[in-house]
Amino acid sequence: MVRVKLDDRGQPAGGAQDFITGWLAPGETKKGRWMGRPVGIAFGSDGAMYLSDDAGGVIYRVTYGK
Repeated sequence: MVRVKLDDRGQPAGGAQDFITGWLAPGETKKGRWMGRPVGIAFGSDGAMYLSDDAGGVIYRVTYGK
């Protein structure tokens, strides 16, 4: 999963950056063995991001921390 930062006008400010990694088994490629498969994203009223993983049968909760 990548992120793209936006400027004050909502335009991309730079390229894509890794945000969450580790979905592939070590040493594998896109055609290789998946450790997980994020397929859905939602944002909660608490500001958290929720990712569903249909390969692992789990939902990840991602929060911001300083």
